[in-house]
Amino acid sequence: MTKKKKDAKGDEVSGVVGMGTAAAHQISTKEDLRSFVTDVRDRLLKEEAAPIFAMTAMQQVMSLDSIYELLDKEIKEMLQEVWVKLSQSGFHLRKPPLLFGDGEVAAA
Repeated sequence: MTKKKKDAKGDEVSGVVGMGTAAAHQISTKEDLRSFVTDVRDRLLKEEAAPIFAMTAMQQVMSLDSIYELLDKEIKEMLQEVWVKLSQSGFHLRKPPLLFGDGEVAAA
């Protein structure tokens, strides 16, 4: 999921592949998912990416065929943090049961 690229000065930079569809389709392990979600969360919190891009990334992650096998407590907490930030940025969202459980969704 990481790849080398050159910045504007020509220096090599190592970074996670962008938050788009192509990056999400490359997720096949917990490490890939953790790296991708961390990148999305960090970019969103630092306001380096527009919330719509994070929303698209979240949709891709939650649509993965193997999301139930890849999701662990730490990754789930990061995704919840992204979801809350998206809600605060103006998106009108329902809490997904995958992240918040059925009981929390019913109470919301």
